[in-house]
Amino acid sequence: MTSCKLSGEDAVAFDAPLLLYDGECPFCSFYVAKSEFETRIGKPLRLVDGRQAPDLVERMRRDGYDLEQGMILAVEGRLYHGAAAMTALATMSTGAGRFNRVMRRVASSRARVRRLYPWLRRLRRAALLAKGAPRFRR
Repeated sequence: MTSCKLSGEDAVAFDAPLLLYDGECPFCSFYVAKSEFETRIGKPLRLVDGRQAPDLVERMRRDGYDLEQGMILAVEGRLYHGAAAMTALATMSTGAGRFNRVMRRVASSRARVRRLYPWLRRLRRAALLAKGAPRFRR
């Protein structure tokens, strides 16, 4: 659950803000559907279901970011993974509506998210097992 600064070719590849998530996960899909995000650079956040973008998922894995371990956010020349992505997304939340206000408050604390994120991953895995959805290739 880290963040890193993109440079050179990688920074150009992610010139538009992007959130890579698991579209088979009911929790991830709900979060993405209910959340409203604003970027400081005026470009909309592009939501990408990793199940529909296997090449991007593989590229991220080669770079050390495993979608099995958490969502991946690329914004303003930085990559955020897992708990770091959730915390970064909290700063982008519009705060409009009850769900967005609650998520913004919950995710605004890095320490709280670091404690919570492993449990969210476990819930995601249990939901995927119950659905019979496969893991991402390794």
